[in-house]
Amino acid sequence: MKPATKILLKEALIVMLVFVGYLFAAARFRSQFAPAPHVRTFTDLQRQGVPMTRAVRLPSGKGNVCVFGDVQPLLWTLPSGPPAYHFDATGRLTDFTLDVGDSTKFQRDYNVYHGTEVALSDLPSLFAAHTPQ
Repeated sequence: MKPATKILLKEALIVMLVFVGYLFAAARFRSQFAPAPHVRTFTDLQRQGVPMTRAVRLPSGKGNVCVFGDVQPLLWTLPSGPPAYHFDATGRLTDFTLDVGDSTKFQRDYNVYHGTEVALSDLPSLFAAHTPQ
C-alpha cells in the first residue's frame, strides 16, 4: 500500500471516529432530556429524572408554564439554549424542544423569554389548582 493511501485511510478513520463520538454524545444528550414516551405531565417528567433549573409562567394569560432543563453542554454538542418543556395550566406536557435557542418556532409560539418566574417546587400545587376535580 502506498504511503499516501495509508495517510488518507488514517485521516478517514479519525474523521469517522469523531463523527461516531458526536453521534454517541448527541444520543446520550437526547436520552437524558427528551421526555420518554409515557411522559404526559410535569409529574411524569420529574419522575423521569430530567434535570430542571427554572420555570416561567407565560404571559398568555392561560396559566401555561415553560420549564427549562439544566444542561451542561459537551464541547461538541454546544446547544444555544437549554431544553424547554411547555405545560398547560393543568400540568399536561404539550410541547418540548431540546434546544430552545435553535427553536425560533418554540420561542415564538410560547413567548418563553417573557413571563413570571415560578419556583419549581410550586408547580405541582399551581397545576393542581387548575385541574378539574
